[in-house]
Amino acid sequence: MVSRSAARPRPARFASGGVAAAVLVAAALAGANSGCITAFAPNIRAEEHHGAMTSQSTRGACLKCHELESHMAKRMVGMDPATLERHMVEMNKVIRPPLVADWMAKDRRGCVECHAIKGGR
Repeated sequence: MVSRSAARPRPARFASGGVAAAVLVAAALAGANSGCITAFAPNIRAEEHHGAMTSQSTRGACLKCHELESHMAKRMVGMDPATLERHMVEMNKVIRPPLVADWMAKDRRGCVECHAIKGGR
């Protein structure tokens, strides 16, 4: 007689979740050696609203347009329900500069060290 546990197929050691985790760990290790995980830091094209950006641009230049997550959260807490609802509708239909995680603003690296500046198209 075969036991129930022996009859059940065993899951693959590296099922898709395991492979994804392994890829993320490898990217993190590679990023730690190079300064950042560039797969999560898209390049910036020096055109349109980023036209003045260079490899020498400072964090302050970026934060003129991009808001910190903590600042946005504080603003949202102070909104009455109707204003908050309008805010959320607006955020979902208009492309705005992405929020900057607080840890990014505190990191020793500047924005353009991770978000490489590329030329126009």
